[in-house]
Amino acid sequence: ILLDSEKRVVLVNEAAKSLSPSLVQATVGSKLHQIGAYSLDEILESARTGTLVTVSAEPPLQQILEIGVNALVSGPEAGGWTLILRDVTDERNIQKRVQQQERMAAVGQLAAGIAHDFNNILTSIIGFAELLLLTDELPQQAKEDLERITKQGHRGAYLVRQILDFSRQTIAAKHPLDLVPFAKEMVKLLERTLPEDIHISLEIEPGDYTITGDLTQLQQTLTNLAVNARDAMPDGGDLIFRLHQLSPDAASPHPEMPPGNWIALHISDTGHGIPPTMQEQIFEPFFTTKEVGKGTGLGLAQVYGIIKQHDAFINVDSQPGTGTTFSIYLPPYGAAPTAENRLDSEDIPRGQQQVILLVEDNASVLDITTAMLRHLNYNVLTASNGAEALDIYNHHQHEISLVLTDMTMPKMGGAELMTALHRQNPAVKVVALTGYPLHDEAKELIAQGMVDWLQKPLNLKLLAQTVSQSLKL
Repeated sequence: ILLDSEKRVVLVNEAAKSLSPSLVQATVGSKLHQIGAYSLDEILESARTGTLVTVSAEPPLQQILEIGVNALVSGPEAGGWTLILRDVTDERNIQKRVQQQERMAAVGQLAAGIAHDFNNILTSIIGFAELLLLTDELPQQAKEDLERITKQGHRGAYLVRQILDFSRQTIAAKHPLDLVPFAKEMVKLLERTLPEDIHISLEIEPGDYTITGDLTQLQQTLTNLAVNARDAMPDGGDLIFRLHQLSPDAASPHPEMPPGNWIALHISDTGHGIPPTMQEQIFEPFFTTKEVGKGTGLGLAQVYGIIKQHDAFINVDSQPGTGTTFSIYLPPYGAAPTAENRLDSEDIPRGQQQVILLVEDNASVLDITTAMLRHLNYNVLTASNGAEALDIYNHHQHEISLVLTDMTMPKMGGAELMTALHRQNPAVKVVALTGYPLHDEAKELIAQGMVDWLQKPLNLKLLAQTVSQSLKL
């Protein structure tokens, strides 16, 4: 935009004419008074300091301009100014996404560390309470109190799982999964659990909707989104699930999503919506718009982590007063199942005095796991790190039937211990204790003798089942 010494517009190029009127109204022959929220005098003042002025359009527009000023000191327009307006919307959006990802990654690392420590604490609380519940002479009131303790302990474990899901530190068991029957079953479940004044519908376009996914995690994802929708519709409304396919030539709905075939799952409600200022933060852990005591701020953070574990993407589109749509984009099925089905027996199998080497650096977890194993009729040797465990194994190799080891320890961790044990005895059986995913490590650890893994916090029944099953292999 070219201005004369009287601040009248002399020339406007086509690019400037295409800008939103809410940002600038520049008509040749008229005076220019303002661009965006800045007066022209404020913008011209920036020429003296050499700084650029940034102006943004009013919502719902998202255009951002950077304005540079050049004072004209010679020629027919001497005393005037040239305003150079550069559209930096895409550039700023990219910067914002990078900053948000860095913030989310930092929070995720912090959360995962805290969650790991809490899992160790919960293992002791739940474990000792479960052992006490097996005591016959306990008064009824004491049993009821212990049941409350274990119930609250498992509730704490669920919160920890939400944190680990956000930081992508849970272990996903992915299988081929057809989203059509899955979505139909979810709708039936939600119809039984959500208020009757919320009408639930499912729209499915023809096509194949098979993905590689963790059934439990995806159930949790849709449940969290449905609960959010319920809370946004206190007087009832519509909750709509829609499945369709994206073709490779379709415009990418997410800035980081590569072109290709994608399966889209939309979850829409007719609730009060999410203000634009809050939409950038909704996936951050502990951020909530609900009243104190009404939410933990972990539901959408858990959704975000699960979606990322599935190599998928999620968008939110919301306008206050009109409702919200969460859009999930999943890659179609293309890989084989990655995990074995777990034993699901209600029985608690007992040992036959086999010797188990237990390796755990946390003293409380070591104590409760030892007590659990002895209650299950196993003999237990203990070590607080991998180096100590290796020394014990050297002296008792022919007695030890199974090694149960934590993965994260000082001096020598679980993976290094497995390698050393396998070098010494290729037939060694090892069960890993972990709160973290094994990912690419898993195949290598299986080759080193790992036969199964247990996720903290431990519970008696799963410990009994896993150890018994591992000893039979």
